[in-house]
Amino acid sequence: WKLKMSDKFIKQLTDRLKDRRQYLLREVKQRLNEFKNSGIDRLSDTADIASSMIEDQIVMSIAQGEAKEIEQIDSALDKINKDKYGNCESCGKGINKQRLMAIPFVSLCIKCKEEEERYEGSEIDSDGYRFDSLEYTGLEADDEKKKAISGILILVILISMLINYHINGTAFINS
Repeated sequence: WKLKMSDKFIKQLTDRLKDRRQYLLREVKQRLNEFKNSGIDRLSDTADIASSMIEDQIVMSIAQGEAKEIEQIDSALDKINKDKYGNCESCGKGINKQRLMAIPFVSLCIKCKEEEERYEGSEIDSDGYRFDSLEYTGLEADDEKKKAISGILILVILISMLINYHINGTAFINS
């Protein structure tokens, strides 16, 4: 099922996608510079260090969201180039033109997106029936979360060493 779109409509969407991509790239670059220049080493107060870390985490979280949107835009531009743009990745039907205008990098039609959102957090049993998951196994299955937790633990250790250095003059924790 192929959605019929005029060349003018495709050009409008392509221009919007490219403009948004350039904007996001500038934003990500700015956020990464903010993160790089945050300068925890200049801070001496524990509260200042903790506050700076929280701000850095927020900046990085926003940058990750923007990077994900850039990936979605790149995917949409690739589909336009391959003449596969505008079809739902789940059901294969055409995505409504108003939806494409609102979110040019969207990959699911409204029906499939609603279905996806309805069943977030649900699992399918062996008979094909969905049920709500009572236990959370996401940490074990999600490598990105494992890496993030490892990074946070390393930051906590480094901050502890930094605080100890400022208090005792040594980077090692005295017992």
